Amino acid sequence: MIYLFKNCFLTLIAFFYSTTAFSYGSKPFETQEPHLTDAVSIYEFAEISNVGDKHLTFEEFLAIENKLKFEAITGPSTNLGFTKEKYWLRFAIKNTTEHPLQYFLETGRPITDHVDLYILKEGSHTKLNNGDLIPFSEKSFAHRKIIFPMDLEPGKTYKVYIHYQSDGEVINLPLDLHTPSSLVLSSYLNQLFHGIFYGILTLATCIYLFFYFGIGEKSFLLYSIYVLSVALLHMSLDGYFFQYINPSSGWLNTNAILITATLSAMAFGRYAQIYTNLKAWDKLLNMGLNVMLSNLGILLILVIVYPDGKEFYYPAVNLLSFLLMLLLILTVVKSYVKGIKLDYFYALAILSFTIGFFILIFNNFSLIPNSFFTENGSKIGTGFEIIFLSLAMSNRIKLLKSEKEKHQEIALQKSEESNEIKSYFLSNISHELRTPLNAIIGLTQSIRETSKENAIYSDLDVIHYSSLGLLGAIDDVLDYSKIEKGQLKLEKAAFDLRKMVSQIAHSYATQAKDKGLDFNFKEIGLIPQLIIGDQRKTEQLIGNLLKNAIKFTQHGEITLQVEAISQVENQCLLKIQVKDSGVGIKKQKLESIFVSFSQGQNNDKRKFGGLGLGLCIVKALVDLHQGKIDIQSEEGKGTSVTLELNYTLPETGELKDPYDYANDGIFDLENKNILIVEDNALNQMVLKVILGNWANTSFKIANNGLEGVELLKTQVFDLILMDLQMPVMDGYEATQAIRAGESGTKNRNIPIIAVTADVTQKARNRVFEIGMDDYVTKPVKKEEIYNKIKKVLYLKSHSM
Repeated sequence: MIYLFKNCFLTLIAFFYSTTAFSYGSKPFETQEPHLTDAVSIYEFAEISNVGDKHLTFEEFLAIENKLKFEAITGPSTNLGFTKEKYWLRFAIKNTTEHPLQYFLETGRPITDHVDLYILKEGSHTKLNNGDLIPFSEKSFAHRKIIFPMDLEPGKTYKVYIHYQSDGEVINLPLDLHTPSSLVLSSYLNQLFHGIFYGILTLATCIYLFFYFGIGEKSFLLYSIYVLSVALLHMSLDGYFFQYINPSSGWLNTNAILITATLSAMAFGRYAQIYTNLKAWDKLLNMGLNVMLSNLGILLILVIVYPDGKEFYYPAVNLLSFLLMLLLILTVVKSYVKGIKLDYFYALAILSFTIGFFILIFNNFSLIPNSFFTENGSKIGTGFEIIFLSLAMSNRIKLLKSEKEKHQEIALQKSEESNEIKSYFLSNISHELRTPLNAIIGLTQSIRETSKENAIYSDLDVIHYSSLGLLGAIDDVLDYSKIEKGQLKLEKAAFDLRKMVSQIAHSYATQAKDKGLDFNFKEIGLIPQLIIGDQRKTEQLIGNLLKNAIKFTQHGEITLQVEAISQVENQCLLKIQVKDSGVGIKKQKLESIFVSFSQGQNNDKRKFGGLGLGLCIVKALVDLHQGKIDIQSEEGKGTSVTLELNYTLPETGELKDPYDYANDGIFDLENKNILIVEDNALNQMVLKVILGNWANTSFKIANNGLEGVELLKTQVFDLILMDLQMPVMDGYEATQAIRAGESGTKNRNIPIIAVTADVTQKARNRVFEIGMDDYVTKPVKKEEIYNKIKKVLYLKSHSM
């Protein structure tokens, strides 16, 4: 059906050249001086002929060329639909310059079976091979896409023929002519976009697979299988599967798309069935879903045992996936009609998937303009779908915890053991999770600061805040793990209290406004600018209270009130009060409100979401400050939380941080040369962007500690930014070698600042034990690292 509809549509909008147009006057594409960054589509100069199932050699094709019916290409990414028929495309190209030119022609899709290009000049021809059914090493150009190199001599005209053959999949006809520079730049954009996309899929697969092993809930396993199969499906569509997983080609390449597409649809359908508990509240919909899953299973068997039916399998898997999507949409709608409130993140995930699916279909049918966004609409929709499903699965953790509390003692004991495994796992892999996430946050922020494309700001903001949300969830779980082990400690450093409180108020005022709530911020008396304490933990305390207030308030207002009371011996009592007009808390629940994974009411887990760790962490942090917390609440009228925290005032009584060098917005290192020792390419790029925008600053990059030690022997540096976990030689070993004089006696006292994703107190203590001068955690903030560098350089220069 899809195939017939698509071909009918293309027939209506196509227009035809005469059958002899190419031989007698078809205008060739004339090259100009190549642009550095732009690719050009030459579809207007090309025409195509369908030769059916005829297998023609190039010589046989030339013999009947003028008898064939050629049609014009209708757009920059014309779609021929699901087909096993063979096509021949032709165009002419002329080098009008006075020197040789090199171009790269991109056409077809990475999954097209065979794409052969013939260049005819002066009676002889050159053949170039491509396609996913030939080994990657035998391609005429080693690239995941269908790309052909074209070398054009000055003043020459070339006739170009392209032969397309598929086993039933869709054939696309982009005809983009790249210069070497434009090809590299487009690859950079794809690398960034695909890095974010596949990074999200990889994180989601790993996290929830470990949750499955820790909790034993089947939906986590199905979700991980779904995300993994989606990743493999897109890797097949993008050509990565054939480049890296199975470059030798063969049966797996031929069937990769059908297998992964069918598996992903089956896994998602089964996951949705279990996640929504569909069998319990709608047997008819559940039966329909079972029929879809059975048909997909039969299709998967047919793909494996009878591979000759691919021309029917490709439309079939698309049709079954479309029907499955309609069933899932109907499930969400019907659940709300019946009063069964599904997690709103799950509903957003289905919406994202639907939008991405229709963007893909509309783009395939040329119903919407072709662009980077529309070409990657499926990936964008899938990316947001995975993010929302991950958040929905986080909420499911709370629900499972609540349900397991009702089980018998043996079930409760097993649940506690699973939570211990989960805490152990998250504590140990927090560094591995933070490293790619920090790179995503840093690069997204950097692109937003430097890009002039307003159209991508909103997408970058979603990626940025979604990443920050996931990073915050990881930090909360890590802090909870520390609380369980008694390892949570406070740092002691001077920080700008006024600036911190002002920034928090501004941030949450925006969130409250987006939800339609009024936000009131009050400062009582004069708040000191500088206090000594743990800035991150103080921000976490206030932030968790405000997040709860906004979450549990549907209408009305939120109030943040801050008061500082000076006491004897440079002590300061900070009083923080957060009020809301939300749902309130039942009196019998107030005693257990600080228990982990607990919320005010049993059904709050479904209504409001969250991990349920916020107030548990708040209570632990208040105890560390030797402070007090008081909660007053009335169900249906709101809640008021008051904190009393003790801080020390600086002895000098300064009203300004003497090491806040970035306060004036000027970043100038005064001709300092920095050595960056970092193994992760994305983190290298983040530091390059930050330091590259500073005045009078130069830097070099070493990929591991050993390279850094060797560079110090031959070049002069003023300071080192040192990652801790690296191959060959890590940051600890490299620092010890430098301090021991292995890079030269002149470098024994060179300033070294640790830049790491490891936020544990153990790592921080060891950094200073081995002789590093300071410590910065990722994601790196340009103001923080600038202040640290200037401070360390200043202290070093005045200690000599």
